[in-house]
Amino acid sequence: MDKAKSQQFMQKVVGDAGTAMAAALVHVGVRVGLFKAMAGAGALSASELSECTGIGVRNVAEWLAAMASAGYVEYDPVGERFTLPEEHALFFAQPQSEYFLGGLFDGLPGLMAMAPRLAAAFERGGGVSFAEFGAGMPLALEQMNRPVYENRLVRSWLPAVPGAIERLTAGGRAIDVGCGTGVVPLILAKAFPDARIEGLDLDARSIEIARGYAREQGLQDRVRFIQAGADALEPQPGYDLITTFDVIHDLPDPGEVLARIRSALAPGGTYLMVEPAVDDRLENNLGNPFARMLYAISCLHCVPQSLAQGGPGLGACWGPARARELAMAAGFGGFQALPVRSPVMAFYALTA
Repeated sequence: MDKAKSQQFMQKVVGDAGTAMAAALVHVGVRVGLFKAMAGAGALSASELSECTGIGVRNVAEWLAAMASAGYVEYDPVGERFTLPEEHALFFAQPQSEYFLGGLFDGLPGLMAMAPRLAAAFERGGGVSFAEFGAGMPLALEQMNRPVYENRLVRSWLPAVPGAIERLTAGGRAIDVGCGTGVVPLILAKAFPDARIEGLDLDARSIEIARGYAREQGLQDRVRFIQAGADALEPQPGYDLITTFDVIHDLPDPGEVLARIRSALAPGGTYLMVEPAVDDRLENNLGNPFARMLYAISCLHCVPQSLAQGGPGLGACWGPARARELAMAAGFGGFQALPVRSPVMAFYALTA
């Protein structure tokens, strides 16, 4: 045994455990407003941060020490003061920003809590259903995605989809399959007041939340939310735009759903499929921090919920080659990778 290699690996394992625990504390810092209070405030002592947030100084001091150790805040031993650089604040202090990552950390407690159930599923075979992740999971997924969807969907992504803007502006019909809490349909309804917008999801809790948002925003008469599976897609009169965001790989029957989507497209319509941006080969993803995160989320959430429904468990990192293969098998005639820049998401335009 190479003792030096063993020692090096031990350092990695300890570091990974520390990173996992630091992530829990990032969740705390976002939730109670510590990052927000530090943003733009310059160098602060633990006492000063405690005073401006109303949080006990011992909790604040230990949180700051943990965040400094993890590299999230900077520490100046002269005066024992801590700074949240503006380059870091960008990701934790501005919930409306497309760069906000606080929602990602908000979702971690729910995912981590599933580890015992996942272990049991490993032992017995099968998976963990979406419902078992709890009533908070739809909102956790929403928080992970909402900022970037609100900032990018209409401004950057749809213009890359051939004909989408023109058809929706002219009153076209669109549906988001696997719409969750309705973020995408509601954004589309606001941007295209003459379009007919729908959202489809099997999860009752998600649809309940989506309908509540529609009422709050005065869009309940313009957006139709359907609690059903993809078999509810109507082939006539057809949709000008169908979208899925991080959905296909989670399904028990991805090929069948793709075939239903293809049949539900109106003549000349387009299906926008958004899936994780990874290479087809595992070895080409190693060392990529985004891929590392995606494989972990996939193992904790995506694969188990597909397996629980009797599905193949494609996983989040199934790659573009398999996506194209399934699309062609489902009857699509066109499969185009769109020139949309994103470190995490890949965008494909599929046509009949």
